[in-house]
Amino acid sequence: MMNKKIKKIGVLGCGWLGLPLAIQLVAEGYYLKGSTTTLEKLITLSSHQIDPFLVHLNPALIGDDIKTFFNVDLLIINIPPKRNQSAANDYLDKMSNIASAIRESSINKIIFISSTSVYPEDKMLVSEDTAIDVNSSSAISLYQAEEIFRHLENVKTTVIRMAGLIGPNRHPGRFFAGKENIPNGLAPVNLIHLDDCIGIILTVIKKEIWGETFNGAAPSHPTKAEFYNLAANQFNQTSAKFISEEKEFKIVSSEKLIEKFNYQFKIPNLMKWLLQTPQN
Repeated sequence: MMNKKIKKIGVLGCGWLGLPLAIQLVAEGYYLKGSTTTLEKLITLSSHQIDPFLVHLNPALIGDDIKTFFNVDLLIINIPPKRNQSAANDYLDKMSNIASAIRESSINKIIFISSTSVYPEDKMLVSEDTAIDVNSSSAISLYQAEEIFRHLENVKTTVIRMAGLIGPNRHPGRFFAGKENIPNGLAPVNLIHLDDCIGIILTVIKKEIWGETFNGAAPSHPTKAEFYNLAANQFNQTSAKFISEEKEFKIVSSEKLIEKFNYQFKIPNLMKWLLQTPQN
C-alpha cells in the first residue's frame, strides 16, 4: 500500500538505476517526476507514466521549470560522481546547487544514493559506523555531499551507500573477460543487484526510515578470482585469471539493514545468481 504521507516523488537522475526505480514507484501508486539530460529520454519517461523533465547540472541547475520539478514530497538523488579527482569540487558544487533548490521547495524528505567507496580498503569488515577513507579525495567529496543533505533544515535525509552495481546490461562477466595476471584475486567482492537497490529504496519509503545511513551490499562476498572467472565463463565462455594474492580490500556489511529493518535480499548469493543469469 502506498505511503499516504508521500504522494509525489522526484527521481533526479533516471539512468540505469533511476529509470527502473521510477517505473516501480509508478506501479506502487506514486506520482513520479523524473529528470534526464537527453531529449530522447523524455519520450521514454512519458511512456512509463513518469512526468519528464530535462535537467542539467553544469554545475548550476538548468532545464525545464526547475521549481516545478522540485515540487514533490520526496526527492531521490541519484547522481553518481565522476571518478577523476578533478571532478570532486565540481560534484560538490552540483550537490550544493541541488540543496539550494530544495531549500526553496516543498521537499521534506530525501533519499541520497551514495557509495561504499567512502570506506577505506583496510582489510576489515566495514559498517555504517566505520570512518571514511581520509586518504581518498573522492571518498571525502562523496561524504561531504552526504553531509550537505543531512544538514538541510526541515528535511529528513536517508543515505544509502550502494556497493558495485550489477544486473541488466551490467553483467560482471564484461569486466575482466579474457584478461590475465589480474591483481588481488583473493580479495572479496562487494556488489549489489539492481533488484535489491530498488528493494532497499522501497523499504525506506514504505517503512518511513528517515535520518539513517545504510550500506547496500549483498551478504555474500566471494573472492574476485572465483566470482569474476565464473562471470567471464557465463558471459562469453572465456576466463579471467587472477593472481592468487590478497592486497587491499574491505567487506561491506549490510547487517544494519537486515537486522534493524528486516530487509531480505532478493539476490543474497552472488555465485548462485551468476549460475542462473543469462548473458546480458
